[in-house]
Amino acid sequence: MATSEATSAAPAALEGVSSTLARRIRLDWLIVAASAWLGAGLYWDGWAHGYGLPDSFWTIWHAAFYSGFGACAAVILGAVVLKRPRATSWRAAIPAGYEYAVAGVFIFGAGGIFDMLWHSIFGIEFSTDALLSPSHLILATGAALIVSAPFAAARRARRPDLARQLPAVISLTFLLGTFTFFTLYAGPYSGVIGAGLRPSDATLVRAMLGVILFSALIVGCALVGLRRGVLVPGALTVMLGLNGVGMILMRGHASLEVQLTFALVAIAAGAVGDFLVSRLRPSPDRVIALRAFAFLLPAAYFAIYLGVVVWRVGSGWTVHELTGIVTMAGIVGLLTSFVFAADARREVPAA
Repeated sequence: MATSEATSAAPAALEGVSSTLARRIRLDWLIVAASAWLGAGLYWDGWAHGYGLPDSFWTIWHAAFYSGFGACAAVILGAVVLKRPRATSWRAAIPAGYEYAVAGVFIFGAGGIFDMLWHSIFGIEFSTDALLSPSHLILATGAALIVSAPFAAARRARRPDLARQLPAVISLTFLLGTFTFFTLYAGPYSGVIGAGLRPSDATLVRAMLGVILFSALIVGCALVGLRRGVLVPGALTVMLGLNGVGMILMRGHASLEVQLTFALVAIAAGAVGDFLVSRLRPSPDRVIALRAFAFLLPAAYFAIYLGVVVWRVGSGWTVHELTGIVTMAGIVGLLTSFVFAADARREVPAA
């Protein structure tokens, strides 16, 4: 009798788990779609700022940005409301992994009100001021928490592949895109590093600081993805490729040929990163491989980037400066890896 009941209960339990997983996958894809709407509005706004178009709080690109937030808020809070009748509390009704996204909705909402007041008092920001405005940084914080929800909710799959982990990979891509957007004043998308005549000391310092920042960002996101188990084959090509295309289209100041060339640079660097993951198999348990991956990923990115600059654009920068950029990128990646994995040597317990 007991055996019969247990046998009949097993399919019901499996059906419940399957139903929960299906709901979570639908929620993840809804957030990815809403986040794409939000990100498109953000990058459209950045494009308008870059071209110096007449601006105010009440513009079509702001409308796209804030309506994208409305879509994200509706999906996230809607999921909580729908689950509330079956949960013991409002907190328990939040889908697993979406806790920070709920906080992000409220942070973004407060930031939107603050942004409207800030513009009314101090006017519209121009150039780099738009990236440093306190109200915009609050909005960025809320947006980062929102778009990262599918990644935060991701779990290691038994058979990891890009199709299964795509919502989490795109979510991590959107998070990287938030970081690169709000650090547009430095890095490979602020201008063409290595192009033209030999730089002044000020130009070289700015370029190096951008290299340091960008290297830390891409390695940090890659290692977080590795820890979560979403850095599957193809993930880095998607991440770096989509980010590069988005940033280049937003900048939009170069010819179509130049834009396409540097979009291919980002895609190629992502493909090299995927190759490194497959060959080195980095993990916290394989610390030497993890260190090598963290060094080689940003070094490869800037080696490809500067190689294309020298080949297609022309460079008067010295060999010391060009090779130093590649080396510095690798060193920054290597140092970043120490945040994610301790030394491989085990401590010997005291006698």
